[in-house]
Parts: sequence; C-alpha cells; structure tokens
Amino acid sequence: MNHRSVIRFSALLGIILSAAMLIVALVAFASRELPQATGFLLGGLVTTLCSVTMIVWTEKPTAPARVNDALAVVILWCTIAPIPAAIPFFVGSTETSFLLAIHEAASCLTTTGHSVIDVGEAGWPASLLIWRGVLHLFGLMFSLITTASVFAAMGFAGPGVHRSVLFTIPQGSFFEAVPRVARLVAAISAALILILFSLMVISGMSGVAALERAISIASTGLVDPRAPAALAPSWTQSLIMFVGLFFAAAGMYVMLDLTPSRIRTITIDPELTLLSALIIFVAFLISLSGLGLFASLGWALSSLATSGVPIWGDRETALATIPIALIILPTMIGGSALSTAGGIKLARVIILIRRAGQEFARLGYQRSVVALRYRNRHQKEQAVLGVWVYLIAYVGAATAVFIMLSLQGGDFTAALVNAVGAISNSGWIIEILPTAASTEHFVLIGAMILGRLEIIALLPALSPAFWRK
Repeated sequence: MNHRSVIRFSALLGIILSAAMLIVALVAFASRELPQATGFLLGGLVTTLCSVTMIVWTEKPTAPARVNDALAVVILWCTIAPIPAAIPFFVGSTETSFLLAIHEAASCLTTTGHSVIDVGEAGWPASLLIWRGVLHLFGLMFSLITTASVFAAMGFAGPGVHRSVLFTIPQGSFFEAVPRVARLVAAISAALILILFSLMVISGMSGVAALERAISIASTGLVDPRAPAALAPSWTQSLIMFVGLFFAAAGMYVMLDLTPSRIRTITIDPELTLLSALIIFVAFLISLSGLGLFASLGWALSSLATSGVPIWGDRETALATIPIALIILPTMIGGSALSTAGGIKLARVIILIRRAGQEFARLGYQRSVVALRYRNRHQKEQAVLGVWVYLIAYVGAATAVFIMLSLQGGDFTAALVNAVGAISNSGWIIEILPTAASTEHFVLIGAMILGRLEIIALLPALSPAFWRK
C-alpha cells in the first residue's frame, strides 16, 4: 500500500473539513451564538493542525496510488472524520457527551440523518443546524464520488452496478481521476439542490425551510430531524419534493443521461423501471393500512430512498400506521447504485431476480444455455456469485447488529428496526431511548459507517492479500 498517498490525501480531506468548520464559525459569530462559535473554532483549529502536521511530516509519494490506496482513504475518512466533526456538537450543545456528538456527526456524514442530541423546546441553534446541512453535503459528495470511482474500480470485472461515464481507470495515480468525478458530482448535485430550492421558494416555502428540504432530498437524509413536525408543506410543495426525491433515489446514472436524445433510454432503464414499480406496489400495500393515496406514495418513495423526508403526512403518523414489514423491506432494498440511498441497491436486486428466473426456467429445460445481461453487458457467473456474496454479507451484518442491540436488553422490535435503519442509512426509523447504553451507540455508529461503505469496501480490506497488491 502507498502509505504516503493515503496519508496526504486523507490530510487534504481534513483541511477541507476544517475550512468548512471555520466558515460556519463566522456564521455562529454573526448569529451571536458564542458557545457554538467556540466549538467550530476549536474543531477547525484542531483539525487544521493535525492535517497540516500529517502533510509536513509525510514525504511526497514516489509511486502512483492504486485502488486499494483509495479504499484505505475511504475507510479512514468514514471512521475518523466523525471525531473532529463532532467537536462543534459537543461544545455547542448542553449536556451532550462526546459519544453522542460522534453519533450525531457520523449520522450526518453517512446521510443517515438520525439525531440523538436533545436541543430542547428552543430547537437547534442556527449554526448547528447549518453544520448538519454541511455534513450532509459532505456525505453526499463523499458517497457519490466513492461509489462512482473506488467502488466502480473495485467491481470493474464484476456486475458493474457502479459503472458510469463518470469514471475510467487512470493510467497514472488513481487519485488523478477523482477531481473530474468530484466536479461532475458537485455540478449535478448543485443543480438538483438549486432547482428544488427555487421551485419550493416560488411555491411559497420559506428560504430556510426550502434549503433544508433541498439538501435533505439531494442527500436522501434529514438535515433537520424536527422538520417533520415543524413544517406542513402544501400539495404543490409535496409534489416538488416527491419528484426531487425520485431523481435522488434514481441516482447519477439517470441524471447523467437526462438529455432529449436519451429520454427513451432512461425510460427503459432497469433500475428506474424497478424503482417505479416498487413505489406503486409498496404504496398500494401501505394504503391498505389506512393511509391516503398520496401519503402512501410519499412514504413508499421515502422508504425506498432511505430518506424519511416527509412528503405527504408526518413521520409519527406514518410510523404508527404503516406495518413494520412495509417499513423494513423497502428500506433494505434501497435506491439506485449511484445514489446516496442505502440498502442492498436496486441493481443487485435486478441481477438476483433475473438469475432466479433463469434457474426456474432451467427446471423445464435443463440443457438450455442462458446468458444473464445487465445494461447490455453480459454477466459472468463469477459476477453473479459476487452479488450473492454481497447479499449474504449484508443480511449477516444486519443480523449481527440486531443481535448486539438485542443483547443490551432492549425491545425486540426496536432492536430489529434500529439495526435495519442503521445498516441501510435510514435514520428516520431509528429510535434511541434516553437510557440507551453507550454500547448501543457504538454499535449503531459502526452500522451506519458499514452501511455507507456498502460492506463491499470492508470485505477486501479484511484480506491481507488485497493490501499487498
């Protein structure tokens, strides 16, 4: 492994994080939120000092970085970044332990959107709410860049669920391709946020609420966890959010091809087709529980996007009305492979369904030769096996998290829901009791990070042979 490249690139990410903290510190000072401003300044200075020290003490790399070096950066960022990002939450919130602050930061950086900090009746200080939004944007960018570059390179010979025109394996250092991917991801994400923000403001929503909702939709997270009870959007605003969340769940693959010449290709895209079918099917099942048609459609999409953004209706009513199975199963499926939604991902589900169909067909024609194709690419047997391995790893990880939460003595159903919510980065269904033990928070933090890494990042990392390549 090229340790120099890993350390220097990780330090660069730390500098970007510290710059964001210092900028929000200015907002806190302008808002006269002095305790929060102190937290941002402290966090920014500590992160800057550590990052600069790493760069100064590490010589420039002489060998080009490879995909396993990029994977090391991804793992380091996911595990270490929540610590400095938690400092503003710890200093700026009263009676908050550092563990809860790390939980809060990890939830935002993984776009899970769950919150464990009690801000009281006064609500979130403006600067901390802005910080949640900034961390969601970091999570949005990091997730999509990682998916479109590192995960795409790791699965180059596999099923290719992460492939797109965003990334090609560079001839030199692997990190040379990252800026191009970052620019395209930033441009598309900014366009989506700006369009949603503008439409919701035009429809009558306040600027602050519109920006919070736009970032939540683009990142498939929850910037303001109290927004479901604080904001009742109009029908027009709900429709805007529904369309925006649909594109966010459909992911970059669809948005990259959103041109007049590619409309027909998009409409027959397998992920988009399955997403649409699942929304209708899940909404129909939810409607049987008593929710209205539009509320059912909204929560079906929100569950598949692993977002929890309230579109028609509020979260409390949905959780109390929708059967637990119709909350867990769509969340486990998730959205597109090139989106920030968690879960197994639609692409893998499609491959598994098609493979299962072929096996059933072979029961009647045992000597038949069938070829599995996905997006006009022939899938080798080894690639399909890799999807099965991922499914087993995903279910195994969710089961392990569930068992560890259950051992803390909590409610069986709550442990199951929390396990699925954390591993699928769907914070809206996670419920933490005030008496939750520290072990539960450690488990949920690890599960959220594991879910954002899609588990596939840690599987090769556990093999010493991978790091010796």
